[in-house]
Amino acid sequence: MSLEQDITRVVEATEGLTATVDNQITEIKQTLSSTVASTKTQVDAHLARADALLNSYEERQSHFRMSKNQALVANSAGTFPEAWASGFVTKATLLEKVETGVETNQRTPLAREFLQAITSDTKWFAQNFNIWELEYAPNRGGENSHVDAYMMYQYCRRPTQMTVAAIVKHIRGVVPTGFWCTGLQANEPAKVCGAHYGAGGRNHYMHCHPYVPGKNLPADQTGVIQVALPAVVSGHVPLDKAWSQFAYIGDAAFDVVA
Repeated sequence: MSLEQDITRVVEATEGLTATVDNQITEIKQTLSSTVASTKTQVDAHLARADALLNSYEERQSHFRMSKNQALVANSAGTFPEAWASGFVTKATLLEKVETGVETNQRTPLAREFLQAITSDTKWFAQNFNIWELEYAPNRGGENSHVDAYMMYQYCRRPTQMTVAAIVKHIRGVVPTGFWCTGLQANEPAKVCGAHYGAGGRNHYMHCHPYVPGKNLPADQTGVIQVALPAVVSGHVPLDKAWSQFAYIGDAAFDVVA
C-alpha cells in the first residue's frame, strides 16, 4: 500500500469524523434551542399567570378614604370646599355640580371631560360631585417669595401604604407638583394625577398639599387649575384604571382626645 493511499484514507476518515461531529453538534444545538424555547414558553406562561394574579390582587384590595369631602361640597359660605385648608390658594370658584342620572349628551363638555378621566362618562355613577377652579400664588410671597407655595390640603394619618390623587386640569401658570398633582402637565385634558406613599412609620401623618414651584416669581403670576374628587386613600390604588369615589371610614372610628 502506497503512502498516497494511506494519506487518502486518513483524509477520508478525518472528513467522515468531522461530518459526524458536525452532525452531532447540529443535533445538540437543535435540542438545546428546542429546550430553551420550551423552557421560555413555560416561564412566560408562569409570569403571565403571576402578573394576572397580582393584577387581580390590586382589584381585590379594600380602599378606604382617610380624607374628608372628596365630593368637594362647599362650606357654609360657599367660598371653599368644606374640611380642606386653603394653603396658598387665593381664589376658589365652584364651577359645576356633576350629577348622576343625567344622560351623557345632556352634560356639559367639562363634566364629560372629568368623567372620562375615570371612565365614568355614563348616565349613572357613584354619586354627585363638584368641580372647583383654584387660583393660587406662585410662592409664599414677601420675604418668603423664595419658598414654594402649596395648594389646598388636609391632615391625614399615615398608618399604611397610601394613595393620594384627584382629577386635575391645568389652566395657566406654574404647574403644581406632588401629592394629588403628581404627573400634572400643561395643555392636557383633565386626568387622574397622584402618587403612592409608604407608611413611613405607624404613628405618622401627612399634609397632602401639592407644591407650587414658583420661587421668586412676581406675586401677580398666579396659576389656575380645575380639580375634582381629591382624596387620600388607604392601600395602593392603580391610578391608570381605578380612581373613583371612596367610602370614608369616619371620625367615630378613631379615639380622639381633645
